[in-house]
Amino acid sequence: MRDLITTVVARVATTALAVAAGLVSMSGAALAGTGQVIAAPSATSFGLLGPVGVVAVGVGVVGMIAGVARRRRQALAHSVAARRDVAERTTAARAERVADSRGSASVPAPSRAPSAERTGQSAVESSRAA
Repeated sequence: MRDLITTVVARVATTALAVAAGLVSMSGAALAGTGQVIAAPSATSFGLLGPVGVVAVGVGVVGMIAGVARRRRQALAHSVAARRDVAERTTAARAERVADSRGSASVPAPSRAPSAERTGQSAVESSRAA
């Protein structure tokens, strides 16, 4: 918890310093050499369509694509882990059922010898016994 608080305070302080530095650096550009404020933009100002704006938009798009790719990788990893877990549980249940079926199943013994069943010797034996 202490690490989380330290991290949040450090991020807030960094953001505040960055904003302050930006305001100070831009105030110097707004003042002309004589101390007068420049009211109109210069002819070389491109606005949002300038090289800096295009680069900023490009960085933003690349960041969004990277974020989507990261989310999809995380979702795939969770899906694979869930499928693996289900497969392991299913395999364990099947192995348990097979072990139960092998242990409890008993094969009945034949009622007479296999050779007697094929050759018809049971009739001969019964006539001899009588």
